[in-house]
Amino acid sequence: MRSLPGDRKHWIWLAVWVATRALIVAEVGFWATAHPHLQDVSRYETWSHTLTGEGAFPGGEAWQYPPGAGLLMLLPRLIPADYGEAFVGLMLAVDFIGLVLLARLGRRAGNDTGVWVWLLAMPLLGTFAVLRFDLVPTVIAIAALLVVHRRPRWFGALVGLGAAIKLWPVLLLFGEWDRRRLSRTVFATVAVVALIFVASAIAFGNPTDFLSNGGDRGLQEEAVATIPWQLGQVVSGDPYPREIRFGAWEVATPTADTVATVLGWLTLAALAAAAAWWWRWQQMIRDGERLADAAISRDFVFTVVLLVVVTSRVLSTQYMVWLLGLAAVVLSAGTTRLARPAWIVVGATALSTATFKSPELTLIRDLALLCAAVDAAVGMVQTLRAAQPQAVPAPP
Repeated sequence: MRSLPGDRKHWIWLAVWVATRALIVAEVGFWATAHPHLQDVSRYETWSHTLTGEGAFPGGEAWQYPPGAGLLMLLPRLIPADYGEAFVGLMLAVDFIGLVLLARLGRRAGNDTGVWVWLLAMPLLGTFAVLRFDLVPTVIAIAALLVVHRRPRWFGALVGLGAAIKLWPVLLLFGEWDRRRLSRTVFATVAVVALIFVASAIAFGNPTDFLSNGGDRGLQEEAVATIPWQLGQVVSGDPYPREIRFGAWEVATPTADTVATVLGWLTLAALAAAAAWWWRWQQMIRDGERLADAAISRDFVFTVVLLVVVTSRVLSTQYMVWLLGLAAVVLSAGTTRLARPAWIVVGATALSTATFKSPELTLIRDLALLCAAVDAAVGMVQTLRAAQPQAVPAPP
């Protein structure tokens, strides 16, 4: 195996990364204007001033993040540069770490597909990847999946770190099937989360207010469950009622509010189904079936996160960063088990930034995500069925 400096393939990856990320930075506007389009970064800067100036977490319904996110927003202030420049630079560094991790995972399987997905599909999201902080928990999740089954304490610590920034990485715990390793993993996860929460409470007060700030959210217009409203608008040309709530456009009808409530139960049902699959999975492994491969764990985590996103009442464009990162992990494994839903997610990523301008593209993107979720779930069920021992007919 040649080292990194001596491998021409790695230099090609580096050149593509520099070129594509330079285009993203140019789109932000650092090189073209004195007033770059920083979008949510300006809000993060305001929140960072609240944290340091008032010694408290930001108030209001817009603050819906675990305390680790607040600590993350303070990091750009430690860099000797303008906050916006420092934040984008930090996200580019995290993005590059994601590339390196996927390259290591791909080297194990002898497959570079995930690397190329990260290089070429992430720019399809435009500036969202560097003007939001979703890259951080995504790359942490990739790092965790890189060591799953191999280093349970590291796996748990990374899961806890990701969950302290955004909650969804806690779903990675579904990827560990061995009970002994899982106990060590959960202990490490809880320890890291507790450490961050305690440190945040000492520095900034109650770190749990975020749990109630988004509890009354309705049906965001990008969510997969808005497909009937999107279809009605495409067919009739008449826009559906909507209004801004919790900083995002939501469908403003009583039916939509009911659907939002039902989605909460659907998410719980999806998690219950995932738990049932996990129970059967680890039981079959203990009985000697060949299902212990880490690639199956990565496929399962991708499926669970995809199901949670599809059944969520909220689907912001930056959520596609999560799904794209997990799709790249699945495609790096070198198997074809969930290749189709992973590629569907990549295709949906290409449509995501255009959803603000086109209800037709929003409809296609959400239908694609729905199909990917169903396809992935069916694929995981078939994985268990294929591993079950076939009954041998009794001799006549």
